[in-house]
Amino acid sequence: MAIPNDFWLFTRPIAHRGLWGGEIAENSLTAYKLATEKGYPIEIDLFLTTDGEIVCFHDETLSRMTGEKGKITDKSLAELKALNLKGTTEKIPTLKEVLDICRGKSPLLIEIKDQPNDFIVDAAAKILKTYDGEFAVQSFNPFYIKRVRKLAPNIICGILGTHEKERGRITNFVLKHLSFNFMIKPDFISYNKEGLKFVKRKAKKTPVIAWTVTNEKERNTLPPFVKNIIFENFIPKE
Repeated sequence: MAIPNDFWLFTRPIAHRGLWGGEIAENSLTAYKLATEKGYPIEIDLFLTTDGEIVCFHDETLSRMTGEKGKITDKSLAELKALNLKGTTEKIPTLKEVLDICRGKSPLLIEIKDQPNDFIVDAAAKILKTYDGEFAVQSFNPFYIKRVRKLAPNIICGILGTHEKERGRITNFVLKHLSFNFMIKPDFISYNKEGLKFVKRKAKKTPVIAWTVTNEKERNTLPPFVKNIIFENFIPKE
């Protein structure tokens, strides 16, 4: 669907994992609350636990943010709630906890992380179909987006792309070239800031959001076709 220029996705910079830094941990309830107080939309990331709960966490592995070994998708919710987020007493929040904080306050840009259990898509769509706050969904996985569209056609969906070579050769090609856009017809594209010159001809008339911008200087060098940014480590000028 065509998204109007005054839609929330394009009107104010989006806080990457909430407003965090210093004593505030990324993807924590405190980081989300602070973003709502400042009026920023928030980008979050979803994983499914072994007992079917959805949590908001960025990394596939737990070590960087909790000191625990292993993958987040190999843990139950109770096991995850026993851990503290790096340098704090904060816990890994569930999607439902985040929705309760943001409802009526801050829109959410929700990334469904690629993971072993594809049921994450069905579980997320089930919750989001009844959520009365503002949100949009995105993923690097085009088949996740296709599934979301089937389950909930009214949800605004975007595709994540990157020119970074961090995965296998075929996956890298798909992510760089947005190879399945013809199939999913995304409402918007989120692309890494370093690859924007490349993606312009791929995007055509599809709105583009740049990630992850870390200072005002970077923001000022973005090409004019970029509709918005996902930011961290600074407060963008209004």
